[in-house]
Amino acid sequence: MKVVRFILPVVILALTAWAAPGPRETRVSIRILGPDGQVAPAMVCVTDAATGAVRLPPDGREPARMSTTADFTGGIPYRKDPAWVGPVRKTAGKGDNRDRSYVYGLLPSIPWWSEPVMYQTSGDFSIKLPAGRWRLAVSRGMETVPVVETFATEGAALEKTVRLERWIDLAKEGWISGDVHVHHPTTEESHRDFLLEYARAEDVRLVNILEQTHHGGRHSPQAGFGPKFRAERDGRWLVSGQEAPSSTFGHIIGLNVERLVHRPDTYDFYDLAFREIHDQKGALVGYAHFSWNGCDLPRGFPWNVTTGEIDFVELLQFSKLNALDYHDYLNLGFKLVAAAGSDVPWGSTMGEVRTYVQTGDAFDPDRWFEGLRRGATFVTNGPALDFTVEGRLPGAGIEKAAGSSVKAVLRARGHPKIGLPDSLRLVGNEGVLKEVKPTAGEAELRLEMDVPLRGSRWLAASASCSNGALAHTSPVYVVVDGRPTWCPERAPALIDKQLAAIRKIEAEFAGKPDPRSRGIVERLAKAVKYYEDLGIEIHRRR
Repeated sequence: MKVVRFILPVVILALTAWAAPGPRETRVSIRILGPDGQVAPAMVCVTDAATGAVRLPPDGREPARMSTTADFTGGIPYRKDPAWVGPVRKTAGKGDNRDRSYVYGLLPSIPWWSEPVMYQTSGDFSIKLPAGRWRLAVSRGMETVPVVETFATEGAALEKTVRLERWIDLAKEGWISGDVHVHHPTTEESHRDFLLEYARAEDVRLVNILEQTHHGGRHSPQAGFGPKFRAERDGRWLVSGQEAPSSTFGHIIGLNVERLVHRPDTYDFYDLAFREIHDQKGALVGYAHFSWNGCDLPRGFPWNVTTGEIDFVELLQFSKLNALDYHDYLNLGFKLVAAAGSDVPWGSTMGEVRTYVQTGDAFDPDRWFEGLRRGATFVTNGPALDFTVEGRLPGAGIEKAAGSSVKAVLRARGHPKIGLPDSLRLVGNEGVLKEVKPTAGEAELRLEMDVPLRGSRWLAASASCSNGALAHTSPVYVVVDGRPTWCPERAPALIDKQLAAIRKIEAEFAGKPDPRSRGIVERLAKAVKYYEDLGIEIHRRR
């Protein structure tokens, strides 16, 4: 009996300890309303205000890992359920190309987003959190003011409503946002649902989903190509395209294609792929990764650009904008449209960089692609740019007589929570022609200049913000007395640079008897002749 009296309290104590509640938890219900007052999907991050630890809906767990490139290329199924949460996208810190590209370095993926991650939510969800202080960050693309606030949990249920407001509505001005470079399969309905909801959460209007092929195979397969396979929801469109060829001579983008162009036997003969893409009605050819000279672009671009078949370059990507090389090629007389692509999943999120295309008073994919072809574009990861020359938009050609002038009008707009412009520049053949800076933290900068014309030239606008956000327009081309828009003073040195790059590749393949090597050498020889003839013509016209 004494033994029983001793054991029983111990058992009761153990059972009581086992059944004791843990730290008090709070069910926090969060509703996100878009600018129209309706529940809207958005990108979210909830963190512990003290430690910065990330928590995920609905149960408040910490993520075991960031989402990977393999998650995306394998396909992410969407579930219409308030508890569903999208991939946890790394937005800060060193990347390893499995979570976000190493190219960012320590730059934030999004200049105005200081959270460690972001993930897609339905806009009407809940999360269970222990007692404490928490930080909630909500984003819906760069035209909407992000919301960041802290709140406390103490056990009782909590309801929060986040109302998002636009600081600008560029679609009302005819500027339609797009991302030219996203990878994900579209073969399953749930894949398309994921991408369409993702586009809504980031407020991107047109998303180009690229199937990629390379010597080793392919990934991100598409259900099909052409208008029949486009998908739309709530004014957002998915259009399938390709990233191919993508070899050691750079990565090519084919937009608005009706069929995949993939010829393994002539894979490195890019001119053949360019022509086959352009043979498809409304299709465009672009060069990926121009912003950081990545994926062997310097090897292939100097000779592939001489084909005259490249419509656009990815000028902005991974928080980097390559104005130096862009201006050099414009100074050689090439006409190249500025575009921007996130390269998700190597980029952190859809639309983190955007190609804005002027489509006029209406929008559909065909108008967007035609505007891109014309060069009526600007690229940005924050500020909005307006630029006209003689009232004409980027991409326009203007004919003038020597001794006359043209009037350039520029405007950069920003927001304190997206990025305030700290510089607005008019650039041309000679470099920066005029620059203005804010005097007291203005949200808008303006610049006007009458540009005298001694010869043909190109003109463009660029802007930067104090938080590192960047923007750049495509050029306006001013043709004086029918002359090309190259820069006679700078072109000779630039031609030498291109020839040196080409001859380095020639040495690699010269004398090899295989068809691939012979075909490459033959194409390099044509590029060499192009630059030699260009140099002669520039010298003759000076």
